Amino acid sequence: MLSFNMYGGYDVMRSFTYYREEEREARSGAMENGLITADGTKVLTVEEFDKFLQAVPEKKRVIFELNTITGLRYIELQRLYDNPEWYYKSRNQIILPAAAQKKVKQKLPKRTVDRLPSTFHYMFKDFIEGPKPPERISWYRSLERWSKWAGIKPKVGPKTPRKTIESWMLKAGIPEIEIYSRQGHDPVTSLRHYQSLSFTDYEMRDIRKRLTEWGILGG
Repeated sequence: MLSFNMYGGYDVMRSFTYYREEEREARSGAMENGLITADGTKVLTVEEFDKFLQAVPEKKRVIFELNTITGLRYIELQRLYDNPEWYYKSRNQIILPAAAQKKVKQKLPKRTVDRLPSTFHYMFKDFIEGPKPPERISWYRSLERWSKWAGIKPKVGPKTPRKTIESWMLKAGIPEIEIYSRQGHDPVTSLRHYQSLSFTDYEMRDIRKRLTEWGILGG
């Protein structure tokens, strides 16, 4: 975890160790229900998503819910909060400029996140007027605590919202090229690590229904 040293700086090595422990813990408990990606990220069913959301304090629920619906990277979510003009209400789209995600592999000049609920502008208003998404380590600790309250194993992590919506979209039959475009993946970036995920028929019915409600899957 991060801590201040005697010179007032952050202990980077402890931070690195914290993330390595996070990854190891995720992998060690990975097979509770088999819904975990190759990098050790927990993927939620719709039932688990609803159960987890109820464990999140009300004022912070919109952060997790909006993160899942949009599939934004957590850093993108934080920057969206600071740049509400990136959401175009008239088009019901989020248009992220290149500056939204400063990654070497990010090659697109902008990215459009569409397929949003018709009521998304209300959720976005609550998001902007609510608490700012905290720093990643603080958010991770909160997700870990809420996972315990909800009885979700392995625990939910910062990548869970994005990985969950991507897996739902892929399994629901949305073309990969559309997922690449919406989620900001380079086509070289593979979605194959989702192929091993296996939802039951009941879970798939829930997924299709929820994606339809959210406007991501056509009715």
